[in-house]
Amino acid sequence: MKPPRFRFVAPLVLTALPAVLPAQTAPRPAATPTSEAVSLSPFEVRADSETGYAASTAMSGTRTNEKLENLPNSISVMTQEFLQDLALNNYFDAVDFALNAENIANDLGTVGAVVGNRGGNQVNIRGLASVRQLRDGFPWYLATDSFNTERIEFSRGPGSLAYGDVDAGGSINIGSKRADFRPRGSVQVRQDTFGTRRYSLDVNQPLVPGKLGARFNAINSEVEQYKQRQGRDLEGYAGALRWEPRSEEHTSELQSRETISYA
Repeated sequence: MKPPRFRFVAPLVLTALPAVLPAQTAPRPAATPTSEAVSLSPFEVRADSETGYAASTAMSGTRTNEKLENLPNSISVMTQEFLQDLALNNYFDAVDFALNAENIANDLGTVGAVVGNRGGNQVNIRGLASVRQLRDGFPWYLATDSFNTERIEFSRGPGSLAYGDVDAGGSINIGSKRADFRPRGSVQVRQDTFGTRRYSLDVNQPLVPGKLGARFNAINSEVEQYKQRQGRDLEGYAGALRWEPRSEEHTSELQSRETISYA
């Protein structure tokens, strides 16, 4: 008889190994300001944001100061520098350089008047008559001189839901010069070989720094052209006040707000 066999089973002991923790990341550095937030009114177009003839924003698309790159509308803007360099006296002269717009004249050669009328301010946009323009967003039925004009926006197409009260072909929105808090002024004298004599004044003066500003414009103009019945005489004055009742502390607080970004 064979002796019994014994089987020894060695127990397998698993020791718990310490978990390998990832190296602690360095604490996130404090956010550093990259740029200062600028508080702008949504109902005001700032000329200092323009570069030469290129305008970055417009009021015609949404009735607020919106970037042109964000608007699906067909809008072109004539800046103050463009109007000055081409010596455009009124919006009739500006229409000659606009896209899809043209001036009309009656049988006597009067610009802005259709045949059978002695006067008017009508232009054609995309072949359709426009008998009114917009002055700072409101309907305007008078021929506007450029001495108090900051910019001219041409909105093409029947976008009445976006533009507001407009004609089927489009609209022309004429922006008036507004007061701000920067002291500046200019005097212009224009003369040409046709006999034009034009003298204009533009003065902007802050009355209370950061709170109250005034702007004054004046014109004495006798415009003559090579065509008869196209001369225009004008003597006009325009003034504007700007009042922001916010305290200087509140203004500095808005200007000191910073845009925070993380790497």
